[in-house]
Amino acid sequence: MSVRSIVLEKFGGPQTCYGHCNQPADMKVLREDGGVVMAIACTKGYVSRVVAYGSGDNASVVKSLVGRALGTGGDVREEDIRTATRYAWDLGMEEKASGVVFKVAYWIQNYRRTKSEDVGRKGLFVCDRCTGLFMQPMSSGATLCPACSGR
Repeated sequence: MSVRSIVLEKFGGPQTCYGHCNQPADMKVLREDGGVVMAIACTKGYVSRVVAYGSGDNASVVKSLVGRALGTGGDVREEDIRTATRYAWDLGMEEKASGVVFKVAYWIQNYRRTKSEDVGRKGLFVCDRCTGLFMQPMSSGATLCPACSGR
């Protein structure tokens, strides 16, 4: 079973958009290469969480991906990235009674340190077309990144 299929089976159920609209959210694949990087995003594209699953250093993957998307004004610190290890028993995988299935690293956009009540604040969104991460005002209704909206 691939990491992606395990993640979708175990965590792919109904989600909620936190910090934006409290509407339903889905997992969107951002990157896949042995492991998988997902964004939990609502239908408007607001990213509640970026989560990386795999056997490697997922924290650096998440930090790099989010840092690039936030740009020069962005502030991603090591302490903003949470990590966990998921075991077969933890995931209810009886056929693999023991052992690490994958490691997880995640960033939540709405952490208290970075939370702002400013109505003009920008947020991280995922593009409907290319699944790239981009910044835009929270009040924007755009679902495409600047590169895709110009096509």
